[in-house]
Amino acid sequence: MKKSLGLLCLMFLSSTAQADYSISAGFGKNFTNSVQTEENLKIELEDDSHFTVSLDRTIDNARYGFFYSATELDMKDQTNKQVEMQYLLFQSAVEVPLADRIVGFVGAQIGANHVSTDFADSDTFFTSGLYAGADYLFTEQARVYVETRWLATIVNNASNVSCTLPTSEDDQCLWHFDGDVLNQFQTNIGFSYRF
Repeated sequence: MKKSLGLLCLMFLSSTAQADYSISAGFGKNFTNSVQTEENLKIELEDDSHFTVSLDRTIDNARYGFFYSATELDMKDQTNKQVEMQYLLFQSAVEVPLADRIVGFVGAQIGANHVSTDFADSDTFFTSGLYAGADYLFTEQARVYVETRWLATIVNNASNVSCTLPTSEDDQCLWHFDGDVLNQFQTNIGFSYRF
């Protein structure tokens, strides 16, 4: 019994010794499509910058971990209306050597987008997407990366976001969606360190 427990511990330690961990930080630009409310009002968000952080475990030519991104966007044609989005996603990718010191990667992600505004209650929505990019290896540990991400957030009427009905033409129901998908594209550049 003790021998098999010892063998199991040794196998676990040897497998974790071969696994790398990486932490990445970057920034980039958001490109967001428009969504439509129940009242057929189109909501458009300005393209703006964001920052990202991820923590991954890498095994052989694969990696998996968590991705966080935060941004604050202004609404087009609406004075002083801001929308803050915070993504927390589980991600997984495969790595493919492209050239000497360059490694490409492609992956998928799933998680949540917490949306808060300065004009309504906040809410959390289901999000999924795809991403791809490339690492440039200064060393095996230090890397610079560029990537593109597609994030699809499902927004719908079942959300807890409050909405007041219009009382005049100037008032609008700003945040009550009609089963739409908010597509957002990110371009990122950043630094990654493996340990």
